[in-house]
Amino acid sequence: MLAAIYGLFSLVLVLGGGIVVYDSQLYTEAQRARAPRLSQAYLGSGVLLVLVGAIGLLWISSGRSVWALNAVLVVVAALPSLVQHLLHRRLDLDRSPLENRIRSATGRTTPNSE
Repeated sequence: MLAAIYGLFSLVLVLGGGIVVYDSQLYTEAQRARAPRLSQAYLGSGVLLVLVGAIGLLWISSGRSVWALNAVLVVVAALPSLVQHLLHRRLDLDRSPLENRIRSATGRTTPNSE
């Protein structure tokens, strides 16, 4: 049962990492130029999320212990949020470009959404 939960968590990390990679590409060139290291770190954290999630799925499918995997999954899962927070503070943004796109597509824009 515990292996199934961690397998699902690993799958969520793979999908979430793909979203982070996509989101990191939506920042403009001017925004990336203002914080080049943080924007690269954000992209890298998304790639790391995908890799760790995929390795987690392979780890669990091979029947190994989930306890060793537990700490790695939790730390790596928190990394993109931390990097995005620092990036948004540096760029003085309230929302990510992906959230702005979703809000405009659903009609939930606000005056400060851009």
